[in-house]
Amino acid sequence: MYRGSIILLTWFLVLGRCTDLTATIKPDFTIPFEIYNNLIVLNLKVNESPPLKFIYDSGSEHSLFFERSLAEFLRIKMIRSIQIYGSDLSRPMEAVVGQGVSFETANDMLLKADIIVLDENIFQFSEYLGIEITGIIGNSLFRNKVIELDFDEMQIKVYGPLQYQPQDDGYTQVDCQWVKGKPYILVDVGFEKDIHEKKKLLFDTGASIGLLLYSTMVDTAYLPSKLIAGSMGMGLGGSLEGFIGRIRELKIGEFAQKNLITYFQAVDSTHLENDVSAKEGIVGNMLISRYNVVLDFHLQHIYLKPNKSSKKKMPFDRSGLYLVAMGSDLKEYEVRRVMAHTAAAEADIRAGDKIIRFRRMAVHNFTLGEIIQNLSSERRKRIHLVILRDGKKMKKVLYLKDII
Repeated sequence: MYRGSIILLTWFLVLGRCTDLTATIKPDFTIPFEIYNNLIVLNLKVNESPPLKFIYDSGSEHSLFFERSLAEFLRIKMIRSIQIYGSDLSRPMEAVVGQGVSFETANDMLLKADIIVLDENIFQFSEYLGIEITGIIGNSLFRNKVIELDFDEMQIKVYGPLQYQPQDDGYTQVDCQWVKGKPYILVDVGFEKDIHEKKKLLFDTGASIGLLLYSTMVDTAYLPSKLIAGSMGMGLGGSLEGFIGRIRELKIGEFAQKNLITYFQAVDSTHLENDVSAKEGIVGNMLISRYNVVLDFHLQHIYLKPNKSSKKKMPFDRSGLYLVAMGSDLKEYEVRRVMAHTAAAEADIRAGDKIIRFRRMAVHNFTLGEIIQNLSSERRKRIHLVILRDGKKMKKVLYLKDII
């Protein structure tokens, strides 16, 4: 299996006098990013192609192309066949290794790395995000570099090794381990009844959720008293299914998140035995994005600094709808699943229904992200829909309410 910003205090001796010059170290280059459904999306050229969209996934050692046909069109050299696993340790996927692929940023900086090319696109991230996604950018593209994920400025700032001192820029180092090029953080999980457990979690910007714990590795007596079945979003292994509840507290070093919505997933013990990282869950980008982050791939350190979003309440769906984008322009929206005992279930919305009007407007006026944002809003109490079912139009009203 293939697993494959800064302030320096510089002293100058000028005419016999020691002068203290505090200079902000500029990154070697930056990569602007966008956020779609809690995931970091980059625009990069590949082998001189037009810009293509990639998800940056810190939980993946290697970069991936989702479709072999595109890799062949871009004349990527395939050198051997392999099998890979997603971060959820599910089924293996057939793939090949593409050699020496060039990724070009908007400011003409060039990064090179081998990539993994999937035989078929089983992820369907485009349906989930409402935009065309070509693949995943993994950590190998930043080997021996230092990157700053600046969610305030929506940029990845890239530095050479030993250039940047994050502590001088307000960052705090957190306990972590690195295994095969992937970062893991060591956290304290506070359950009900003042019970605490130390956990080792994958630091995974490629997961759209906030926190996932493997229920297989949590004492059943510690699990939240209220759990509901539901979809946990998307990871590199595809759609994640499990249970949703709340934990009392998550502490990452000096930083704490209270009353945190948490996903619990049962994982086959044989998969855990094959996982050399011995991780016990995932910290995903819904939580990560509340901090600006420095990942030092050279020294294998992680630093955090609360950003503008750190005090905001973490959004969560209040409808019970799981929607996907369809059609050539990804502006047709279909209900994939409906969670039981939610606003959508009470309105008799069903899997397979197509939404044709949203908030009394034609649905193509909205991106998938805008629809999801509306369905998570605490300010909005009800939403008017028109759906299409078996060729018939039906008016529906969603009375939004908290799910958990």
